[in-house]
Formats: sequence, C-alpha cells, structure tokens
Amino acid sequence: MNKLFPLQSDHPLFRYLTDDERRRIEKIGEVKTIRAHDFLIRARDQDSTLFAVEEGHLDIIAKKDGKDTVVATVGPGDVLGEVSFIDDSARTVSVRAGEENTVVRAWDKKTLSNALAKEPTLLAKFSVALNELLVERLRDTARRV
Repeated sequence: MNKLFPLQSDHPLFRYLTDDERRRIEKIGEVKTIRAHDFLIRARDQDSTLFAVEEGHLDIIAKKDGKDTVVATVGPGDVLGEVSFIDDSARTVSVRAGEENTVVRAWDKKTLSNALAKEPTLLAKFSVALNELLVERLRDTARRV
C-alpha cells in the first residue's frame, strides 16, 4: 500500500483526499444525468473527460465478432475515462446507461488540470490515486488473460 499519503476514503479517485479536498474536487466536476439506454461515451470519440458514477449503472460495450457486447457493468464509486483523460486518446469502448437513469460526475481535463496545478499537494494525491487505479485495471486485465 502507498506510504506517501494516508488512506482517507475508499473511493478510487479520492482515496488520499481529506473530506475538504474531496468536496473541492467534486465541486469542479459537473453532475450529469444519463437517461436509461442513452450513451455517455461512444467508442472512437475524441474526448478526455473523466467520469465517476454516483448513482445507477452503466454498461461497458465493446465490439466482439462485429456485434456490440456488454463486457462489464459499473456502478456507484466506479471511475471511467481515465486513459483518455491522461493521454487524450480516442475512446476504446462505448458506455451506456442501464435500465435506470444514471448520475455521473464529469471532470473536463483542462478545468481539473488547471485547478490541480494551483495546489501541488492535491495534484500529487490525485495523481497517485489515478495511477493506482490504472495499475489495478492493468492487474485485473492480466488476470483475465
């Protein structure tokens, strides 16, 4: 476990943030409601927004044998879009709301980056948490291969 910062939360993006720091980061994000069966993300779109699910569920959809296939479902506390947020790459999968409306918090890369640049400690905590999230995803993918 990371020894640089004390664990503050079980949320992957906010695990090292105090309650006050978390509120400040959350305030920067925009709360969006995705209607049932509407898309939040479409594969191949160029967008570097980072998302955290607050309510409801989203289906992760990938092409398999030429067909759209639900490969995972995510819910409250899950984070989406971290790879495109980091490297500005095109989206690799589509993400659609499930049976119910879903609420996400969305952070525009430029807005969040500008805010974090003014607070080096907050930037460091957020960056470490984001890197750990990516490592967890990489390990999970390696286990499934």
